[in-house]
Amino acid sequence: MSRGYTDSTRTWAIHTYRQTRDQYRSRLECCAAIAADVGAHANTVVRWVNDELGRPRVVSEEDLPQRVRDLEGEVRRLRQANRELSERISLGP
Repeated sequence: MSRGYTDSTRTWAIHTYRQTRDQYRSRLECCAAIAADVGAHANTVVRWVNDELGRPRVVSEEDLPQRVRDLEGEVRRLRQANRELSERISLGP
């Protein structure tokens, strides 16, 4: 359910994010602090910031273990595909 935050609230939140981001360890932590001031959910402020500045390029600490598992799975898949291609080449036509 939308609380109908005003454009000025959103603008203030984004401005505050830009001014205070370096004081926090992560984008989420900064947005959570701003959300507490506004009375919004942290995800709401994260969405506003993402809409304005784009998604973060760096993986957050919370997402890092999953990202590592995903990349390890990709490496396994690529290695298997490489083995299969190498076997096909060595067998010849």
